[in-house]
Amino acid sequence: ITELESLLDHLAEVAPSLRYLSLLGNVACPNELVSKDKDEDDYQRYRYFVLHKLRNLKFLDTRKVTRSEREEALVRGAFMKVVKPKDAKVGA
Repeated sequence: ITELESLLDHLAEVAPSLRYLSLLGNVACPNELVSKDKDEDDYQRYRYFVLHKLRNLKFLDTRKVTRSEREEALVRGAFMKVVKPKDAKVGA
């Protein structure tokens, strides 16, 4: 899974009561196991974004969702989206 926002929008529509989700092992879940250039901050931003989109989650990946995490997701989650540049031709 590489398109996190599309997946989350779909899940919010078809499974709004979803309580547990694990995306570990997918490119959409930034962690040091998938990519050496990702760190805990990248993973936390991902969690905030997921929790912003799927507000009924109780567990994400292997961790319970905390109250403070949920509150932070409500405030900042929309801004945690990872924006990837569109493929551009070099030298064009």
